[in-house]
Amino acid sequence: MRARAVVFSGVGAVETRDIELPSPGANDLSIEVLVSGVSVGTERWALTGKRPEMKFPLVTGYIGIGRVTGVGAEAGKRGYREGQNVNFGVSRLPEPYAGNSWMGTLLSHAVVDACTGVDWVAGGFNLHRCEIVPEGLDPVEAALTPLCAVAMRGIEMARIPPGGTVLVTGLGLVGQFAVQVCRLMGARVAAADPVVKRLQLAGETGAEWTINPRAEDMASRASGIAPGGFDVIIDTSGDPKVVNSVIGLLRMHGQFIFQGWYPPPSALDLNAFHGRLPTCYMPCAHSGRSVSVAMQWAKEGKLNVRKLITHVAKPADARKVYDMIMAGSSDFLGIVFDWRSG
Repeated sequence: MRARAVVFSGVGAVETRDIELPSPGANDLSIEVLVSGVSVGTERWALTGKRPEMKFPLVTGYIGIGRVTGVGAEAGKRGYREGQNVNFGVSRLPEPYAGNSWMGTLLSHAVVDACTGVDWVAGGFNLHRCEIVPEGLDPVEAALTPLCAVAMRGIEMARIPPGGTVLVTGLGLVGQFAVQVCRLMGARVAAADPVVKRLQLAGETGAEWTINPRAEDMASRASGIAPGGFDVIIDTSGDPKVVNSVIGLLRMHGQFIFQGWYPPPSALDLNAFHGRLPTCYMPCAHSGRSVSVAMQWAKEGKLNVRKLITHVAKPADARKVYDMIMAGSSDFLGIVFDWRSG
């Protein structure tokens, strides 16, 4: 089976190529991809060549929504059926792409091993691989729910209490979803970002307070919101300067979630952390269970995904889209590639 794929062939180089997929086995699903979501932060770091575990050339993306067109015998035992829509996070790829990254969902067709890593185990890593999309959920909305699941990983680790005060710094997609999930769990949420449009969105979807660090004094605003300091700070910016600027806003013995990816070497001010005696969490990836919960929330209208989507693009325009991402524009947020548009 052949597929059209978006490939990062080198630093800053984006191409659309035809590739020959591996033959499906007993564990596999054959999938006609409908839409692929973009994880802006991860894919931008991959395209700059700064993710050490990724090598060129690589098929990008770790969010795909597709229709099942073939089911291996073992995959069928797990409840997968032809005609279902599934949300998958990785696919089997041919050389020279196999093993170059853990991504591989921005392509027109896919072969997905649905039998490895899909069981939820208490205390396990529980990496998302393939989950059935609830009937009636728009594939475009489903395409961004794994980024909500990324935010959920850190929130689950910290066990944020209802009524607790939370500061979310950085309002890309993961930060926006963190705001919504914390609010769903009963927390009171403040959101900080220098982009006015993103602050407005966060305010419309769950943040009780919004703070623009370029226009107002963070410490002064924080003291009015949480006089003793925030119970939890969730940083999604991935910027040590941001982390260093907000650690003093955490209450003593509070919890800090490093929800971004921080390129090595890092200039974190660990002395400032020592002074707060915090518990810190370093989330990584997301579980299939969380993806399923996020999709159900989206279907029920509890999670607002549609409001976060700014671009639905054709795969043929991938180079333009990633040029926009690499330029650091603040005019976009959620990006979805629609393979049905040609």
